[in-house]
Amino acid sequence: MQKTNNRTNQLIKAVLFAAAITFTTFVNATPTHEGGDKINAGQMEVHMAETTDADMLIEVKVSNEESKRLVLVIENERGDELYRKDIDKAGLHSRVRFPKANNIAEYTIKLKTGARSLEQYKITTTSRVVEDVTISKL
Repeated sequence: MQKTNNRTNQLIKAVLFAAAITFTTFVNATPTHEGGDKINAGQMEVHMAETTDADMLIEVKVSNEESKRLVLVIENERGDELYRKDIDKAGLHSRVRFPKANNIAEYTIKLKTGARSLEQYKITTTSRVVEDVTISKL
């Protein structure tokens, strides 16, 4: 009886683990810099807050000590603009929600002044499916 309960518990744990991995999206945000502008490096920080099947929520911090007119833009890999916000005060600390699509795996967050990018982050989503196989002696 004890062996049957242990096997059942192991099977339930394996199924729950596989389901959790199957329905979880892993997101990785990595910074990229363009233009070699060392003065502006480190103006923006991006952290993942939450993701669902329909959208992503990220936390964005922008330091704008000189109060220049900056623009925060989020685009998908096709170049479609999903979010845009003008920043003209000393900084920004906000949570930003934007939609995601099943067939799009990359998003870019850009901090711009005019047409020039100061700083960028790339968000890459990866879905994984795990299949567990259990062999039990009867």
